[in-house]
Amino acid sequence: MIGIDARLIKRCIASDEKALYKLYSECYSLMKGIALRYVYDQNDISDVINRGFVKIVKGLKSYDQTQEFSPWAATVMIHESLDYVRKIMRQKPKQLEMKKELSYQAKESVERNTADMQYDAEHLLQALNQLPPKTRTVFNLFAIDGYSHDEISKQLKISSGTSKWHVSNAREKLKIMLSTNMNKIHS
Repeated sequence: MIGIDARLIKRCIASDEKALYKLYSECYSLMKGIALRYVYDQNDISDVINRGFVKIVKGLKSYDQTQEFSPWAATVMIHESLDYVRKIMRQKPKQLEMKKELSYQAKESVERNTADMQYDAEHLLQALNQLPPKTRTVFNLFAIDGYSHDEISKQLKISSGTSKWHVSNAREKLKIMLSTNMNKIHS
């Protein structure tokens, strides 16, 4: 949880550069964690994070300080990530697949950390990145961000049944990908 006090928020609203930098530093890992779950192209992650931060700063005037800051900021970042997904979904499917493949290849060339938790998280993220974009988005919203199928259906303009199908489909595909990966590791 990010602990943001009222003074920092007031300074950010007044466009105090030091306060904005402090807020960005405090929010960065939260914003990046959310963006990594939704954004296929690694080159777009910084852009999505920065646009999300701008929306957080613009929303500070209307932010209810009786609420926890982290969930509020996470919601803003999720919405910005969904805007990115909607933009990508409008692209031609072939361009999307090429972007996805290039992003996956770039990740594969990065040197790996040997810590087990990092390794597991990395493989899960790689598996999530291999899901079709809409399935990945619905799965993230449901399983990771805690949205209900009704909320997802309203956000993405799909039926609740379609949302449930995407979650089920993602679970099956992830199960296969992760078990295949575990077999490769133990071979």
